[in-house]
Amino acid sequence: MAVDLRLTVAARPSRDGWWRVTGLGQRVERREPVMAGDIGDRLLAVAQALDRGGIAVPPLEMAVAGDLPASAGLASSAAVTLAGVVAILRLAGRRMTAEELVAVALTAERDIAGIPCGDLDQRAIVHAQPGEVLALDCASHGMRCIPWPWPRITLLVAASGESHDVGGREYRRRREAAEEVCAALGVSTCPEIGERWRELDPGLRPRGRHIATETRRADAAVRAVEAGDVAALGRLMNESHESLRRDCEVSTPRLDAMVTAARQIPGCHGARLVGAGFGGSVVALVDEAAAAPCAAALAAVSGVPGAAWLVRPAAGLEVTAADVVGAGDGHP
Repeated sequence: MAVDLRLTVAARPSRDGWWRVTGLGQRVERREPVMAGDIGDRLLAVAQALDRGGIAVPPLEMAVAGDLPASAGLASSAAVTLAGVVAILRLAGRRMTAEELVAVALTAERDIAGIPCGDLDQRAIVHAQPGEVLALDCASHGMRCIPWPWPRITLLVAASGESHDVGGREYRRRREAAEEVCAALGVSTCPEIGERWRELDPGLRPRGRHIATETRRADAAVRAVEAGDVAALGRLMNESHESLRRDCEVSTPRLDAMVTAARQIPGCHGARLVGAGFGGSVVALVDEAAAAPCAAALAAVSGVPGAAWLVRPAAGLEVTAADVVGAGDGHP
């Protein structure tokens, strides 16, 4: 789901032909919009991606601001990429369909910035409807929105203080392992794995088991939200974290301790790491009345007070940037 934390990109033409990006206490500049491993990469990748798509982008000065935390597992990289696309489209007086917007963002992240990401974050940020969550079938690219059924139950996100990086080596290895699993079993999509993960070599079997069981959990989570079964959704979140910890091996001792602390708070229905792992944040499904004690318990473990956010399903760019983003095909 898109959440009600914000990230904004402002853009203006450069007066001297240099590209500049500021934000998060950093400022970078360069003559060409090339990758350099800093805060400028995502936004300069956007400029390159738009240029590849036929929208000429002159040298720009861009600034990033907002309350969406960076490196916390909340898709800040996808958010800044998409916000950059919207800012440049507004500056250029151009429009795109929602699908074109997703495609440009993926070109920027995958092909130019070199991040081997999927499209879940981008599609949620673009297509999400207020008060609803997005069910995405990554095999068929089918999408539908499901109303969040609990007015007084929501998600608490707490940062671990351990920054994660979707461009890091271990994230890439997990992505490569998923591809190896599918290749070894001769399937083209993860849902086809089923129970065949048992056929894999011992070294690859835990990764295959995680993919297969997480696919089933995702389907079950959709059913739980549709049925308003908060206990089932919380249980699935708990099971997901255990699989991420044991079979996918992307958790950390601190994330594990935070998840354990959250589950001990009355009114917390379930908890797991969120994002790609190796740091980032924990997300807990909580009664609103339990949010404050749960946040305190998580901060006591992480040692990072004040880094918790109560988030709700919010509108995506189809709603919030309707001046430049059209619905296009595939609207949920």
